[in-house]
Amino acid sequence: MARHTLILLLVVLSCGIAKAQGDIDTEKKILYRNEWSIGAIVKTNGFEMDFRSGKFVNMYKKNLLDFGIGFIKHPQQYRAVNPYYSGYSGYCFGKKNFCFELFYTMGRQRMLFQKADLNSVEIRLFYMGGVSLAFMKPIYYEILKYKDLKTFTVSEKFDIDTHNPVETLGPSEFTKGFKEIKVVPGVEGKAGISVEVGKKDTHLIAVEAGVKLSAYAKKLEIMAQKRNPQFICALFLAFRFGRVKHGAHYEYLNDYVE
Repeated sequence: MARHTLILLLVVLSCGIAKAQGDIDTEKKILYRNEWSIGAIVKTNGFEMDFRSGKFVNMYKKNLLDFGIGFIKHPQQYRAVNPYYSGYSGYCFGKKNFCFELFYTMGRQRMLFQKADLNSVEIRLFYMGGVSLAFMKPIYYEILKYKDLKTFTVSEKFDIDTHNPVETLGPSEFTKGFKEIKVVPGVEGKAGISVEVGKKDTHLIAVEAGVKLSAYAKKLEIMAQKRNPQFICALFLAFRFGRVKHGAHYEYLNDYVE
């Protein structure tokens, strides 16, 4: 009787161990990852380059840190070439300042759809906010002048009262005006969808689309007119690539509680 009872206990224990091992082997594991990436961004009012680092909070959420440089265009600026004088670069008539910005933002990314395999995509929602500094650099132009039946050129900042398209030949050297740069502080926020398409765990390749909102302490005098932007809403499309650094531990999905 004792022998049969012992055999029965061994069978039950063996089944329990086998079941437990099967649960562990089939249990899906999540690898925590940190990552960095570089983004090339096209906006409806210019373009940007940024560097972003991400640190996973849990399997669904990740903290983001982003900083970069961007160029802001006025919606009414159009590039043209003086048709009467060759040898000069194109310019935007009426443009007073070249505007670029430095920005620093923080935010969070949340996974919406996880990759089923390496050939599928992962979709994430992200939102960020932070500060920005707009730098306004005056633009100098080569202006045609007349005196004593002779013509000559001078380098001047744009003046809507005295300059005209015929006598404006083209831009002067880009380095002119750097000593006159003015800084305008501001804040910004952005949100969008990120679609990761990379097939390697160690590489990050993603396409992003979203909207960016910016507000500055005063109007950015890009053009020689009153309708210069102070509050900006822009759509953007980004291509992002980078590297993924695997974390030191795993977490089981069955043990995860959001």
